[in-house]
Amino acid sequence: MIELVVSDILSKASDDRAYVMILRERDGLRKILIAIGFAEAQAIAFAMKGIDTKRPITHDLFKNLVGALGATMQCVTICKISDGTFYSNMLFRKENEELCEVDARTSDAVAIALRLAAPIYIDEELLDRVAIRDEWGGAISVPITIADTETLRSVMDKAIKEENYELAMKIKEEIDSRLSNKEDAGHTDENEN
Repeated sequence: MIELVVSDILSKASDDRAYVMILRERDGLRKILIAIGFAEAQAIAFAMKGIDTKRPITHDLFKNLVGALGATMQCVTICKISDGTFYSNMLFRKENEELCEVDARTSDAVAIALRLAAPIYIDEELLDRVAIRDEWGGAISVPITIADTETLRSVMDKAIKEENYELAMKIKEEIDSRLSNKEDAGHTDENEN
């Protein structure tokens, strides 16, 4: 298992209430991009910056409940990706015995893990399959086959801001190809009916 840490939260260009969470391996260059919502982005940002709210938000409430039950979060494990959606499990212990494993959205699991100072892991094979890599002083190579179109648009926007036009053009070509393939598939379906 490879440990990941939260690297950044980026807003998506097409929707100011949708975000991309970037997780990077603690001791390496690989990163994964996960699309998340506004509430989760805010909860993760609060935890990263150590911001306390006057009243507990949902992830704080969960942290308080775990503490009140005398349990600890052992870790979060990102266990699979299906149709562009990451799946995670949270492992809890009480008195050094495994208490339970709970299925969770990855964004929620990360927000809770940050509050409980629990590590986040991913299987190396899965990481290799979905990772982007830092190369050449900050440019990235993207496995575009697994990234959703909105995530690709966010990475493209960031590449443009960083004046990495070669990367931006490659991503634009992939997005255009996907749109063209959807149009072709729709045209084929119409002919078959």
